[in-house]
Amino acid sequence: MVIMATFCHYLGAQNLLRVNNNPGFNVAYTTLQAAVDASTGGDTIYMEGSTTDYAGATINKQLTLVGPGYFLNENPKTQANKLEAEFDSDITFATGSEGSTLMGCRSKTSLFINTGDITVIRNYLWSVRFDATCDNILFSQNYVYSTIHATAGQMTNSVIANNVIGGQFRTIATSGPLVVSNNVLTTMSYAFPIDCYNANIQNNILIDEDATIRLNSGNSINNNIMAEDGTDANGNLYNIDMTTVFADFNGQLDMSTDGKWKLKAGSPALGAGVGGTDCGAFGGLTPYILSGIPNLPHIYKASVQAAATPESGLQVTIHVKSGDE
Repeated sequence: MVIMATFCHYLGAQNLLRVNNNPGFNVAYTTLQAAVDASTGGDTIYMEGSTTDYAGATINKQLTLVGPGYFLNENPKTQANKLEAEFDSDITFATGSEGSTLMGCRSKTSLFINTGDITVIRNYLWSVRFDATCDNILFSQNYVYSTIHATAGQMTNSVIANNVIGGQFRTIATSGPLVVSNNVLTTMSYAFPIDCYNANIQNNILIDEDATIRLNSGNSINNNIMAEDGTDANGNLYNIDMTTVFADFNGQLDMSTDGKWKLKAGSPALGAGVGGTDCGAFGGLTPYILSGIPNLPHIYKASVQAAATPESGLQVTIHVKSGDE
């Protein structure tokens, strides 16, 4: 009863639609696009873990899309069911989807955002493209394998925070104002992993010795940690040995894909951010959450008896926690 009450309180009176393409599951929708087409604005669509990839979809109404997270086998207390909701074709937020949220999903291809007022949190994304003028974007707590490019239109009044980014974040010159904070840029391929304009760039960590933040117009660059040679100023620290920064920078401890980017004891990034916060994805106001677990109560362990009896029924024991623990 407590669990159900918590779910109802969080989700309110909106409709809940389930998408599951596993054989034998009795659900109304086996594809995301079918659920989107059947939904009304304000609905929530649950993408359930599957052994088969899902096709992407075009979102043209205000929806909340929720998956179970990613790296579920790598981190403790993620989900009792370790299957992920993974997409093998593009997801696009189109005109009409303003106010939508994407959370807890995994994509092998691109996420396209072609409108404003979109929230993207706690996803594993191959790459992200903003192909139109986009205002009021919150992009936070994601693991991005490749790039985030807003080069086909302005990005304004937006936040890029607490992400692990394997490539580059880039915008056009007329973008801004932006906040680019507490990201870890793991690329070895870009001289300027952060290449944006009119942005407050702070508390980020750039791991490549040959990479820095481009000094574009309108940028305020403070309290970032960089391996590149340079002169410390404005709280920015240069020539930092990254083996002293992260919990498992060289992979010697075999930590999880995202857990390795936690700060180690004695890290120079601890307390080095603006206002004394930690630099990197696990610092700041919205710390990165391992495995992108959605901020909903979830079952991370379940024990179910193999058989039931008329006397005792079916004994089930579950362990539940919130997605922010």
